[in-house]
Amino acid sequence: MSTDVPVTEEAVRPAPWRVRLRALGSELAFPVSLFFFSRLALLLLARVSLVFDNRLHRPPFQQTGPAGLDAFCRWDCGWYTEIARQGYERPQATNFFPLLPMLGRLVHEATGLSIQVSLVLVANVAGLLGLIVLYRLFRALEDEDTARAALLVFTAYPFAFFQSAGYPESWMVFLTALAVLLSVRGRHWWAALALGFGGLSRHLSLVAGLSLLYQQLRSRGGGLKAWFHRDILALAVPLVVTSLYFVFLAWKFGDPQLWWKVRAGEWSGAWSGLGTWWLRDDWAPEVSLYVAVSFIPGVGALLLTRRRRWWPLAAFGIPLMLVLWTVGLVGLGRYSAAVWPAFLPLGAWLARRPALRGPVVLGMALFQGMLVFLFVHSYPIN
Repeated sequence: MSTDVPVTEEAVRPAPWRVRLRALGSELAFPVSLFFFSRLALLLLARVSLVFDNRLHRPPFQQTGPAGLDAFCRWDCGWYTEIARQGYERPQATNFFPLLPMLGRLVHEATGLSIQVSLVLVANVAGLLGLIVLYRLFRALEDEDTARAALLVFTAYPFAFFQSAGYPESWMVFLTALAVLLSVRGRHWWAALALGFGGLSRHLSLVAGLSLLYQQLRSRGGGLKAWFHRDILALAVPLVVTSLYFVFLAWKFGDPQLWWKVRAGEWSGAWSGLGTWWLRDDWAPEVSLYVAVSFIPGVGALLLTRRRRWWPLAAFGIPLMLVLWTVGLVGLGRYSAAVWPAFLPLGAWLARRPALRGPVVLGMALFQGMLVFLFVHSYPIN
């Protein structure tokens, strides 16, 4: 007599946790693979270029090795190194917000790694998380192929290597993208908290509050009542969290406005806009390069208006791009690389033209490699 037990659908169905694990693995595969491939390529380029020619255009702040991770700690990374090492001892250092040096100091104390390497590692952790969040957000707004193309263009953008350097741009991207994603999902208070930490990385992160406001109003159908919903109060959270830095300045220096005074004084020359660039002809060549390349995300930001489902990103991307063109000329290269909403319409355009995807991404990546070479050799690429 047969003792076979009938195989039911429930018996062959995988456990729910296995299904969720597989789905998570499938969702993470592309952004994680892209992150490690791009970072290994950048590290290899830096190492090979410095091994064959270790001459530096400008002495670094404190280099611990000729071709290590600290090769990505140049220029403003020196300020973050100083802050991580000794805190805000000089008023000039208050121009730089505290999240990155604070995290770098924690990694340094926990691991014994140099502060420069710790800063670069912290920046790259945010770079990985940022790609994961962006991929999830782009997939929520478009199909998978478009999301992949957008992430490729974002990663290959010539100045995107600053997401790998000891700069706070990667934290700005991660935290603003996380805030927008949470807002799209209706988790407005968590979105506001994420944006608050984004403000502690770079104050321009707060421009994403316009996206959170738009999403709140849209989710309630607009109208006057939407302005009086209790979740509107969440929009004050980013301001409160970011203001903790100014409370610290009041405690440390006795002046909560010191940051603004330093920017308006000693750092005022760094905050010129396109109007100044048009009027003067003595800008360094790299500044003209920043302006020319910035029109790539500039066009992408304008294209966000074409589809209604992109409007939450347009509420952040367009104002941020306008602000950068107005006051961010000297650092426009790395600043424009943080305008991540602009890369969704660029990815959508490229997804419809598969024959161009390889040449466009490869061309941008090669251009980025040239800039990385200049950056790690301490040429004025900032």
